[in-house]
Amino acid sequence: MDKEKARILINKINALYKNIDANTPGVSPLERDLMLSYLRQFYELIALSPTQQKQTELKKEPVFYDDENKVSPVVPPSKPQEVRFEEKTVEVPPLQKEISTINQPESTEKNGSLDFLFVWQEPSNLAERLASQPISSLSLNSFSMNERLLYTNDLFHKQSAEMEEVIKMINNFTSFDQAKLFLIPLGEQYDWQKEERREAARSFINTVRRRFL
Repeated sequence: MDKEKARILINKINALYKNIDANTPGVSPLERDLMLSYLRQFYELIALSPTQQKQTELKKEPVFYDDENKVSPVVPPSKPQEVRFEEKTVEVPPLQKEISTINQPESTEKNGSLDFLFVWQEPSNLAERLASQPISSLSLNSFSMNERLLYTNDLFHKQSAEMEEVIKMINNFTSFDQAKLFLIPLGEQYDWQKEERREAARSFINTVRRRFL
C-alpha cells in the first residue's frame, strides 16, 4: 500500500466532510459523488494488490459533471476520417498562355507601386550636383516658392497645412528608409503614380533624400 497516497486521500476525505458538516443541512450531489470517489479510491488502495489496482485503473472510465451535477461518462470522439485530395495538372492552351502574359503589368509604374519614384539617379551636370547637396534640416524653407506651390497643388491636393506637417515629421526621422516607408502610403493616397504628378513627386522625394545624405 502506498501510505503517502493513503494519507492524501484521508486528508481529502476529512476536508470534504468538514465542508459538508459546515454547510448542513443536506448534501449536494456534487459533494456526495466526490466523497464516493474518494472512498472508492481509498478502498482500492488498501484492499487491492498493486496488480489489481492497475487493472482497476485501466477499467475506469473518465467522467464529467454537467450543469445539474450529474455524472456522465465521457464518450471519446470518433477518429476523423482522412480526406485525400488528388492533384491534377491543368494544361493551359498556348493561346491562353500568350494572353495571360500580355495581361501582366510591364513595370512597377503601371501596377500602382511607387518604388520607381525613389530610384536615385546620379547628377549628370553641375546644376544637378548643386541641387543634390545635403541639407541639415528639412522645412518649408528648403523649397522655393514655386516648389511649394507645385507640391501643394499636385502632391497634397492643395492642403498646405498637411504638407507642412508631413515635412516636420520627415525631419524627425533618422534615415531615408524611414522616410520612404512613410511617403509610400501617402503617395498612394494622393495618386503620385499618375503621369502628371510623377515629375513633381520625384523632385519632392529628392529634396527629402538630401536631408539624410
